[in-house]
Amino acid sequence: MNNNRELTKKAVLDAVREKAQQTRPTFVKVNNGPKLLGQFLQKCLKRREISRVAFAQSLDMETELADAILDGVLPDSELHADLLHELAEAVDCEYDRLVQALKSNVETPVNGWASIV
Repeated sequence: MNNNRELTKKAVLDAVREKAQQTRPTFVKVNNGPKLLGQFLQKCLKRREISRVAFAQSLDMETELADAILDGVLPDSELHADLLHELAEAVDCEYDRLVQALKSNVETPVNGWASIV
Protein backbone atom coordinates (compact mmCIF):
# COMPACT_ATOMS: atom_id res chain seq x y z
CA MET A 1 0.00 0.00 0.00
CA ASN A 2 2.84 2.38 0.80
CA ASN A 3 4.34 1.61 -2.61
CA ASN A 4 1.05 2.55 -4.32
CA ARG A 5 1.04 5.91 -2.54
CA GLU A 6 4.59 6.61 -3.64
CA LEU A 7 3.75 5.70 -7.25
CA THR A 8 0.64 7.89 -7.18
CA LYS A 9 2.57 10.76 -5.61
CA LYS A 10 5.30 10.45 -8.25
CA ALA A 11 2.73 10.37 -11.07
CA VAL A 12 0.97 13.47 -9.73
CA LEU A 13 4.24 15.38 -9.29
CA ASP A 14 5.36 14.42 -12.79
CA ALA A 15 2.04 15.61 -14.23
CA VAL A 16 2.29 18.91 -12.33
CA ARG A 17 5.88 19.47 -13.53
CA GLU A 18 4.88 18.72 -17.12
CA LYS A 19 1.93 21.12 -16.94
CA ALA A 20 4.16 23.81 -15.41
CA GLN A 21 6.70 23.38 -18.22
CA GLN A 22 3.95 23.87 -20.80
CA THR A 23 2.67 27.08 -19.21
CA ARG A 24 6.06 28.74 -18.63
CA PRO A 25 7.09 31.33 -21.18
CA THR A 26 9.78 30.21 -23.57
CA PHE A 27 11.58 33.53 -23.22
CA VAL A 28 11.22 36.73 -21.31
CA LYS A 29 12.78 39.98 -22.38
CA VAL A 30 14.25 42.05 -19.62
CA ASN A 31 15.04 45.67 -20.26
CA ASN A 32 18.23 46.56 -18.44
CA GLY A 33 18.32 50.00 -20.05
CA PRO A 34 17.80 52.06 -16.87
CA LYS A 35 20.50 50.07 -15.08
CA LEU A 36 22.95 50.53 -17.96
CA LEU A 37 22.12 54.22 -18.15
CA GLY A 38 22.83 54.57 -14.44
CA GLN A 39 26.13 52.72 -14.76
CA PHE A 40 27.14 54.88 -17.72
CA LEU A 41 26.27 58.06 -15.83
CA GLN A 42 28.22 56.86 -12.78
CA LYS A 43 31.29 56.32 -14.96
CA CYS A 44 30.89 59.81 -16.40
CA LEU A 45 30.63 61.27 -12.90
CA LYS A 46 33.69 59.37 -11.74
CA ARG A 47 35.74 60.53 -14.74
CA ARG A 48 34.78 64.12 -14.05
CA GLU A 49 35.10 63.74 -10.27
CA ILE A 50 31.52 64.86 -9.68
CA SER A 51 29.75 63.62 -6.56
CA ARG A 52 26.18 62.34 -6.55
CA VAL A 53 25.12 65.35 -4.51
CA ALA A 54 26.77 67.79 -6.93
CA PHE A 55 25.14 65.90 -9.81
CA ALA A 56 21.70 66.27 -8.21
CA GLN A 57 22.33 69.94 -7.49
CA SER A 58 23.41 70.61 -11.08
CA LEU A 59 20.10 69.14 -12.23
CA ASP A 60 18.14 70.98 -9.52
CA MET A 61 16.58 67.72 -8.33
CA GLU A 62 16.29 65.83 -5.08
CA THR A 63 19.26 63.64 -4.24
CA GLU A 64 16.92 60.64 -3.95
CA LEU A 65 15.76 61.07 -7.56
CA ALA A 66 19.33 61.44 -8.80
CA ASP A 67 20.25 58.30 -6.84
CA ALA A 68 17.34 56.41 -8.43
CA ILE A 69 18.61 57.39 -11.88
CA LEU A 70 22.21 56.50 -11.05
CA ASP A 71 21.21 53.20 -9.43
CA GLY A 72 19.05 52.27 -12.42
CA VAL A 73 15.82 51.88 -10.47
CA LEU A 74 13.86 54.69 -12.11
CA PRO A 75 11.65 53.09 -14.80
CA ASP A 76 12.58 53.89 -18.38
CA SER A 77 9.07 55.29 -18.86
CA GLU A 78 10.11 58.14 -16.54
CA LEU A 79 13.34 58.79 -18.45
CA HIS A 80 11.90 61.03 -21.16
CA ALA A 81 13.84 62.97 -23.79
CA ASP A 82 13.93 66.26 -21.87
CA LEU A 83 15.41 64.57 -18.82
CA LEU A 84 17.95 62.71 -20.94
CA HIS A 85 19.05 66.02 -22.49
CA GLU A 86 19.50 67.48 -19.01
CA LEU A 87 21.45 64.41 -17.86
CA ALA A 88 23.70 64.58 -20.93
CA GLU A 89 24.43 68.23 -20.28
CA ALA A 90 25.13 67.59 -16.58
CA VAL A 91 27.77 64.93 -17.33
CA ASP A 92 29.00 66.58 -20.55
CA CYS A 93 28.26 63.74 -22.93
CA GLU A 94 26.22 63.26 -26.07
CA TYR A 95 22.47 62.78 -25.75
CA ASP A 96 22.59 59.90 -28.24
CA ARG A 97 24.96 57.95 -25.98
CA LEU A 98 22.42 58.11 -23.16
CA VAL A 99 19.59 57.06 -25.47
CA GLN A 100 21.70 54.15 -26.69
CA ALA A 101 22.46 53.03 -23.13
CA LEU A 102 18.80 53.28 -22.18
CA LYS A 103 17.19 51.59 -25.17
CA SER A 104 19.67 49.11 -26.59
CA ASN A 105 20.13 46.47 -23.95
CA VAL A 106 17.37 43.90 -23.96
CA GLU A 107 18.49 40.59 -22.57
CA THR A 108 16.79 37.26 -23.17
CA PRO A 109 17.72 34.88 -20.37
CA VAL A 110 18.65 31.38 -21.51
CA ASN A 111 16.55 29.73 -18.82
CA GLY A 112 13.40 31.57 -19.89
CA TRP A 113 12.97 33.30 -16.56
CA ALA A 114 13.42 36.99 -16.03
CA SER A 115 16.04 37.82 -13.48
CA ILE A 116 16.98 41.10 -11.94
CA VAL A 117 20.65 41.72 -12.40
